[in-house]
Amino acid sequence: MYKVRVLTKLAAELNKYMLERVPEDTSKFLTSPMPGSVITIDVAPGSEVTEGQEVCVIEAMKMQNSLAAAKSGKVLKVHCKPGDTVGEGDILIEFE
Repeated sequence: MYKVRVLTKLAAELNKYMLERVPEDTSKFLTSPMPGSVITIDVAPGSEVTEGQEVCVIEAMKMQNSLAAAKSGKVLKVHCKPGDTVGEGDILIEFE
């Protein structure tokens, strides 16, 4: 699969002067995949987690969704508490 961008001559010329967008490194954060309510937080700052370990549960549309750690590491900060309402993309937990 290939990604192709077709530009007009003017857009191609202007594109030369545009800064390239660097994707933000979000590997140290667990973000909410959807809006909902935080049901449980199963970790605390300083606790060690392993890849795949459940770290919190979010309820959205009366369904509970378990969120797991993407990689092993240490919890640096928890940005929410049970009962909080979160939006899509909100940072829930920060890892070292």
